[in-house]
Amino acid sequence: MLIEKSACLSPTLQGFTRGGTYLDSGFHYAGSIGQDGLLPELLRRLGVGDALNGAVCIPDTVDRVRFCDPAFEFSFPQGWEKLTRALCTRFPADADGVANFLTDMKTMWGQSRGAFVRDMGQGTGTFFAGPMCSLQEAIDRCTQDQVLRALLSCHGILYGALARETSFLFHSQIVGSYFESAGFIRGGGRIWVEIFKDALSRAGVDVLCGRAVRCINLDDRHDFASVELDEGDRLAARKCICTAHPKHMLEMLPPDTFTPAYRRRIGGLEETPSAVVLFGRCRPDGFAGNLILATEPGTVQNWGKIPLEDRPLFIGVSPEGESRGVSVICPATLADLPGSGNGCKRPQEYCEWKARVADRLVQRVLRCAGDVVGDFELLDVATPLTFRDHLSSPQGGLYGVKHRLADMPLLPRTAVRGLYLSGQAVVAPGVLGAMCAGFLTESCIV
Repeated sequence: MLIEKSACLSPTLQGFTRGGTYLDSGFHYAGSIGQDGLLPELLRRLGVGDALNGAVCIPDTVDRVRFCDPAFEFSFPQGWEKLTRALCTRFPADADGVANFLTDMKTMWGQSRGAFVRDMGQGTGTFFAGPMCSLQEAIDRCTQDQVLRALLSCHGILYGALARETSFLFHSQIVGSYFESAGFIRGGGRIWVEIFKDALSRAGVDVLCGRAVRCINLDDRHDFASVELDEGDRLAARKCICTAHPKHMLEMLPPDTFTPAYRRRIGGLEETPSAVVLFGRCRPDGFAGNLILATEPGTVQNWGKIPLEDRPLFIGVSPEGESRGVSVICPATLADLPGSGNGCKRPQEYCEWKARVADRLVQRVLRCAGDVVGDFELLDVATPLTFRDHLSSPQGGLYGVKHRLADMPLLPRTAVRGLYLSGQAVVAPGVLGAMCAGFLTESCIV
């Protein structure tokens, strides 16, 4: 049985419609999606290898980066060789450093990918072991050029961490998949949900939506026994896989379940940033892809120190539709907000702040990226409160737990026999990260 607190299955990926335009809420594009990529391989292992036939779109370029001061733009070509040539040509003085950086990155991505292709996650030593230097240290060895440094670190916006707090290994495991082959899914995140629903149905899995797990019960030996739902129903089982935020898992268990050290470790996990997200649409004949927009290169790694409306933006434009859906993601935290409230009840101060920030962001997008979004029309706005309240994220984080250099990686098996962790907290964020976590968790179940 799959128990989902939300009223619908997979609320992060479902997306929604405004004014007749479908808008992706949690999926923009995928990495390692080429014919020989890790994503198709995992789908084949799951028995749904044909599920994306005809839906995958792999353009020559997906990501573009634009700095306004000084004016600079770069498009990331698909594939390691093309990317290396393009960066070395653009930055000839740092060609050796760029080549070494990308070679190391490709090697670490290949080792991690191989752990899943060969052993479906059972060889966790390969996946988590590696040169544990920070991404910032690796970039420093490569170049002192501020523009190039920003280019090599800007994809941190895809996993919610800065170069100084992220290991080069983790960055390679995430961004390496995009450098290998990145693409879109026609139909967006809702296609993943339909694949998931169909697979669950064929596997005979019961799906219970709109019900929250209130607590996890243990037996006399402190092994997993059952879950208790919000209305008091108890569901007994031999095993339980928890994909909620690990801090929520602690709240559902008796206080003495884990050692004080483990509780401190889970309680001390840092959340990835949240965001203010503009959802809108633009003309159907414009740019399709992603644009990372920053006022100047230095703001890519120091966005927390500048006003919200001046921070780097991730602008994603869907590849199809009579009116294309647009997502504009601006990093933010709950600390940026003037008020909170619960559910749909928000204080007036917050509502005014939200409207003011949205207007300023729209004006900036039109001024700095008007050629990309054209006649951008705002349809809806989300803030850190939206993600906190509707996705059960403690701080509204977009990518769950932050995978910091200083933290030991979380593993699926817990001290409670029969209770396992999975989801974005275990391996990495995104669809591919969650799928890898699923395989890794399965390999640990006894």
